[in-house]
Amino acid sequence: MPAAVRELPAPSRLFLIFTGVNVVSWQCVVGPALVLFARAVAMPPALVGVLLSFMPLSMLLVLLAYPLVEWLGPRRLLFYSWLGRNLLLLPVFCMPWVMARWGEAAGWHLLLFATLGFSVIRAVGVGGWYPWLHEIVPRGRMGSYLALETMLSQAIAILLAFAMARVLAMAVGLERFLILYAVGVAAGLLSVLLIARIPGGAGLAGDGRDKYDPGRALGRVLADRGYLAFLALAVLGLSSLMWLNAAAVMYLRDVLRYSETHIMLLLAAGGVGVALSVRFWGRVADRFGSVPAMIQLLCGHALFALAWLGLLPAGRMTAALALPVLVFTTVFNAAFVMVAARGMLCRVHEEGRVGYTTLWILSVSVANGVPPILAGALIEQLGLAGFRLCFIIAGICGLAAAGLMFRLPTEEGKPPVQELHHLIRASQPLRSLGRVFWITLGLGDKRE
Repeated sequence: MPAAVRELPAPSRLFLIFTGVNVVSWQCVVGPALVLFARAVAMPPALVGVLLSFMPLSMLLVLLAYPLVEWLGPRRLLFYSWLGRNLLLLPVFCMPWVMARWGEAAGWHLLLFATLGFSVIRAVGVGGWYPWLHEIVPRGRMGSYLALETMLSQAIAILLAFAMARVLAMAVGLERFLILYAVGVAAGLLSVLLIARIPGGAGLAGDGRDKYDPGRALGRVLADRGYLAFLALAVLGLSSLMWLNAAAVMYLRDVLRYSETHIMLLLAAGGVGVALSVRFWGRVADRFGSVPAMIQLLCGHALFALAWLGLLPAGRMTAALALPVLVFTTVFNAAFVMVAARGMLCRVHEEGRVGYTTLWILSVSVANGVPPILAGALIEQLGLAGFRLCFIIAGICGLAAAGLMFRLPTEEGKPPVQELHHLIRASQPLRSLGRVFWITLGLGDKRE
């Protein structure tokens, strides 16, 4: 990993550091601990689903901020929005007083308000993320960079999961969650300072502003049928991941009755799996293109989404199966998100790059935002059957997206999917699934 980092240009390395600090903030305030926080104050599952939807659905606002990316530049836009989002989290520290005075429901609404404010301000600024990344990371190193970013993020998430498990085990009441929030806000403010040190990210100046036409730039993207086809199937795949993610933590807590500490340790184990394996998927994507890797990862995801049906309450094998099921679920989830982002960035044209990345953000926001709302409603209405329906939907959507991806156009400079028989054979699903595990364990052959 150190050698791979040294191969990146200096601006890319600085962005990597910024991303790492940002992960600390993210995990502490809107990561899996947020679900545990919400359930600890007895927030109903339907409202938990709404809470989880704030972050992705607010990203639809990126369309309104789209011109700001070109006018202000990614750096300035990220700086002010990242500062604002952290300030809007501060009311959460008043929750003990608010709940003591007005009851549990008041605490739910305060948490909902702070999370919504954080999400909205973030959405205004995040439109500058991918254009800045596209500017400072060489295209030929994009897969490697994203793999490094994922590995770093998972390494940090692992350490945080162990630390959070310890805090949640030692402290009592809401104070334990507020400790996590304090760390998250401090890391968020540090990330604001790091933004100012990264080169590039300037906006259009002078005549460039006068000539810039957001509608025309977005129209250019909408005319790119190859990009739109990739986008549609990537979104279907991402939604299948979110159906599982929206239900998983609540299932562990409310159905299997695992403690918060136990859940954080399981999530840490999943992070270890991602950190050890994601670089192999980045390598496959760089060599053969993102689509073959996405097909394989969705097949693995679908298999393990359905495997959650076997984690039965009080089942004899549940304790033994929970660890591998969660680890592989996390691995395929993180690897697919990374590979899909790489595939998108490799299809972006320099002219109109903000339009391409903005449409991606908008589409992903819908894919990540709608399933939690529907999953929360199903779980509240149907209970255990609602959880199982979420797992089934996740598996079916994953398989459907994987099958349709065989029709996608070839990535520039990469062989068609139909020619990669040694990687994927639709007529031999068991062999292809074996290949998925082979790559995940880092045992690919020389062609990879």
